[in-house]
Amino acid sequence: MHPQITPEMKLGMREFDNTMFMLNIAPTQNNITEFSLEGNMVPERLDKLAWALPAYLATDFNLFFIFAPNVNDQWAISCSQAQIINGNQITAMSETVPTGMGLNAVNELSPSAAIELIAYLKTLEVNGLGYFDEQIGKTVHSS
Repeated sequence: MHPQITPEMKLGMREFDNTMFMLNIAPTQNNITEFSLEGNMVPERLDKLAWALPAYLATDFNLFFIFAPNVNDQWAISCSQAQIINGNQITAMSETVPTGMGLNAVNELSPSAAIELIAYLKTLEVNGLGYFDEQIGKTVHSS
């Protein structure tokens, strides 16, 4: 019997690009601390609906997790590349991409940082807040 190959085990592979991290519950002001990263980084409001959390920050590449109902109106964590000046001013954000695609981009720059981000998402999964879905990203991109 072979062990189950889970989506996150495919980090760095092209087939991981379409993987989305779907949320079981929508983030709100009352529960947002449950989505904190490393206990002290809490997602912040991006607008009236969406939340943003810095996932990977470097001099030449900045990636944010975007919490929003942007996958067939279901809540998910997607990724957006951000341009930052003066250390903390976001001047532009890209269109969101699937979670797996963002994690693969981080993996190319820093495999250890990508593994830490996977661990964060696995913690959310263990806490019942979400799950990896390898199929939904394919349907979103093909529509």
